[in-house]
Amino acid sequence: MKTDELIDRLGRDVTVARPLPTPGMRTAGWMVWAVSYLVLVAVMMFAVMSSARVTPTPLYLVQQGAALVTGIMAARAAFASVIPGSNSRVWVLPTVGAAVWSVSLLWAGVRDLQASGTLGVTSQSDWPCVASMTVGGLLVGFPLVWMLRRGAPLTPHLTAFLLWHGGTVAAIVTLCALMGHRLLRWPEMTTP
Repeated sequence: MKTDELIDRLGRDVTVARPLPTPGMRTAGWMVWAVSYLVLVAVMMFAVMSSARVTPTPLYLVQQGAALVTGIMAARAAFASVIPGSNSRVWVLPTVGAAVWSVSLLWAGVRDLQASGTLGVTSQSDWPCVASMTVGGLLVGFPLVWMLRRGAPLTPHLTAFLLWHGGTVAAIVTLCALMGHRLLRWPEMTTP
C-alpha cells in the first residue's frame, strides 16, 4: 500500500473518538469513590480512637494529610500520564507529597526509637493495620485502573507506579509496575 492510499483510507474510514475529560475532572470523579471510602474508614477510626481515649498527635495528622495529598496528586498525575502531550510537571506534586510523607514517617520512627528503643516493633502487632491498608489500597486502586485503561498507555510502568496507596503496599506497587504493560496496553486493532 502506498502512502497516498493509506492517507486516503485513513481519512475515509476514520471514526472520531470522544476525547477524555481533563485529568482534573477525572481525578474529581475518582475522588467521589475514594472520599466515600475514606469517610467510612475515618468514622470507624474515630470510633475506635474515642473509645480508647486516644488523641491524634500533630505528627499523625501531618502523616495522614501528606498521604491524602500524595494520593490525590498521584491520581491526577496518573490520569495526565495517559493523555498524549500532557504537561510533564504533574509528576512534581506527588513527589513533593511523598517526600513530606516519608520525612514525617521517618521522624515518627526516630521518635519511637528515642521513646521505646524500637522502631515500632513492640508486643503489639501492626499486621491488622497493614492488611486493612492493603485492602483499602486495592479498593481505591481498582476504579483508578479501570479509569486509566481508557487512556493511551504512554508510560505504563510509571502510570502503574502512581497507583500506590501507602508505604505498606510496596509489593503491590512493584507488582503493578511490573504488570503495567499488561494492565495498561494499547487496544487490539483489526485492519480490514
